[in-house]
Formats: sequence, C-alpha cells, structure tokens
Amino acid sequence: MTRKSGASRLKQSQLGFTFVEALVAAALIGVGFVAVSNLFPIGYSNITYSGNQTLAASYAQQKIEQLKNLPFDSIDTTNCSYVSENLDNGFSRSCVLTPNVGVTGSVGDLKKVRVTVTWPGGSRPGGSTLIETLFTWQ
Repeated sequence: MTRKSGASRLKQSQLGFTFVEALVAAALIGVGFVAVSNLFPIGYSNITYSGNQTLAASYAQQKIEQLKNLPFDSIDTTNCSYVSENLDNGFSRSCVLTPNVGVTGSVGDLKKVRVTVTWPGGSRPGGSTLIETLFTWQ
C-alpha cells in the first residue's frame, strides 16, 4: 500500500479560494474604494472653504490694524467707507464706521468699526466674514 501525500489527503474545498469567493472579495473591496473616493471632493471643498474663511478673517484684521495705527481723530469715512475695495482672488472688503457710539450729547469718544470681507464661491456658495471692534481715544 502506498502512502498518499499530505496535499492529496485534503478535501477539494480546503485547497484554496474558489473563483466565486475571489470575485465576491474583489467586489466588496471595490465598493469600499468607491465609498472612500466619494469623500475626497467633499473634503477638498471643505478645506477650500475653510481656507477662504481664514484668508477673509486675515483681510478684515488687516484693515482693523491699519485703523488702529491712526490717531483717533483720523478714523473717519475717508479711511473707512462703505465703498468696497477689491482684493486678491475675488475677495472684497468694506468698512463701516459708526461714530459717537453710546454717547449722548457729549464729545464722541467711542467709534465702532465693522469690516466685512466677502469671497466668491467655487464648488459651493461664497461667503463673508465680519469683524467688529470699538475704538476709543487714550
């Protein structure tokens, strides 16, 4: 009697994957890749929008810093007006000055400045960022 080798003693189902099993596994992996690949455009859109928000806040803060470096009496409609100024990449910035905030009948010692920066949309609607601050004389 001859001895059978170890491979021949195994049943047919234990030898490896069948073609159907490999096909099902490939289909499941494909569905996973498609699901993950659909997240990339959404993520890119969110990153771009957040970058625009950060840039807009920087442009607004830049205007506030420019006004902060002026003497208090020089902060007026000549350097803070409703007229929108165009910046890089389609951004625009406007500044609104409200003098004599909260002061009734006395010399104005408090000014409110509101800076709004807007940007155009790409794959989603554009947006705007608003920064508001108060100036007083010292």
